[in-house]
Amino acid sequence: MTFCSYTVFPNLPDYANSFSVRHDTNNELLSDAIHVIYVELSKLGDIIRKSVDDMTDLEKWALFLQYANVPEYREAVNKVIDSKEALQMAGNLLMSVSKDEQERAVYRSRRMFQTDMQSNLATAEDRGEQRKALAIASNMLKRNRPIDEIIEDTGLTREEVENLDV
Repeated sequence: MTFCSYTVFPNLPDYANSFSVRHDTNNELLSDAIHVIYVELSKLGDIIRKSVDDMTDLEKWALFLQYANVPEYREAVNKVIDSKEALQMAGNLLMSVSKDEQERAVYRSRRMFQTDMQSNLATAEDRGEQRKALAIASNMLKRNRPIDEIIEDTGLTREEVENLDV
């Protein structure tokens, strides 16, 4: 699901549009488990005027994301927040990180650090896998195994195998 603050599909009136993966020629559905959903917050319109009890969870989240920082909708947003525990947690988090610029900077820095750490771990794992594949390829070359077999067994490219010093 993708929440957009802008209009993606100007010719479609609904704020939420779901797309399925289908075959280009015969339109056969590939899987009913794959859906791409765009929620265009710019199209919420009169949903803000609905009773919170009549709103779907998607409408509540969309209103929260679109209007949480708009003072004129504070009362309506607070009612939406009070209606669902997950929205209460999101509202509390938003309030805590919005208190002042220093706290926002700390929160952004923490998120950047977490993202960098995840990226570094993934890179290290990739490097470890690459080293392992190169070591296996080197051993296979020492045993005079065919290059095509080495490529197939290790996933390395022909150039990587041919450049190994044995």
